[in-house]
Amino acid sequence: MVWNMRNYKTYPKYTSKEVIKNPKLTRRLKKIEEENLPPKTQEFIVSLLDFFNKNGGLTENQLSAFEKLESRWSPQEKIKLEDWKKEYLANYQEEAKIVAQYYSSTGYFVTLANNVLQDENFIPSKKGFNKMVKNKYAQKILSAHYQTPRFKVNEMVQVRSNVGKRGYDSALSSLRSRLCFVLANDLIIKNACEGAKRYQVLPMGESCPIDIEERYLMKPNKKGRNS
Repeated sequence: MVWNMRNYKTYPKYTSKEVIKNPKLTRRLKKIEEENLPPKTQEFIVSLLDFFNKNGGLTENQLSAFEKLESRWSPQEKIKLEDWKKEYLANYQEEAKIVAQYYSSTGYFVTLANNVLQDENFIPSKKGFNKMVKNKYAQKILSAHYQTPRFKVNEMVQVRSNVGKRGYDSALSSLRSRLCFVLANDLIIKNACEGAKRYQVLPMGESCPIDIEERYLMKPNKKGRNS
């Protein structure tokens, strides 16, 4: 076979992205830099300023990203942010912390959850808050948290006889029908399901308490075991 130029694919030459020159961008970038920005946003603005100083402008993508960010810090948006901050602190911070405790160990919303738990002054965006707290799983966590405990502290309860048969609760199988005393009924909720309220109980005949969910407990009957 005889090869000629038509046998070869031709590829367009790589060209660097065009820089849009605009001297007024310096003032706009520095104005945003002076705002009380989150650390990552601050880093982004600094990188844009550095690029601008070296190249005399920004690329189209950089400019688009900056203008979106700039719009969030307009006087109108600042008013909205301040209103949301007041609303969040007054009405939603407690809910955010309850849900964040759940999500901090699930692999979802981890960064947001950790910020809520570790920084008392952290205010999540309204969009981020709604995504984390308003979904059906978070609502089940909140429902379980605020639900009145079925069993009171110091009350005697009994572990259900069918506990440990589903695999995920197999660690409790040795406690079937065991009588226990309730030590606490307000532990952090870990599962988004019915009967998820968590207790600390002391099984009779044992020296160490265990954590257990309400769905595995019942009022004592004649089959209750002391050991």
